[in-house]
Amino acid sequence: MVRIFFTYALPFLLPLSVYLAWAWYRTVYVKRHGGEPPEIEKGPWPLLLLLGAILSFGTLATTAVMRGADPDATYTPSRYEDGRVIPGQLEER
Repeated sequence: MVRIFFTYALPFLLPLSVYLAWAWYRTVYVKRHGGEPPEIEKGPWPLLLLLGAILSFGTLATTAVMRGADPDATYTPSRYEDGRVIPGQLEER
């Protein structure tokens, strides 16, 4: 579940959370010093969605390139041996 959050949700929601944090900070600043607070409804929503999609795609592409093993590797599944669980592994041929 944590991997799914960091791989899919966090990159997609990162631009939105940065924008909302800026809007909150700016609203507090304006209340103290005067002026008009930013209108969140008129925010750059299409741009935020596009940036989120680009970050998600980049994260997935990076994960796909940096993970894995050679195509010739053999997978040995996890097994229970002498009261311990030995995790699965990829072995070179």
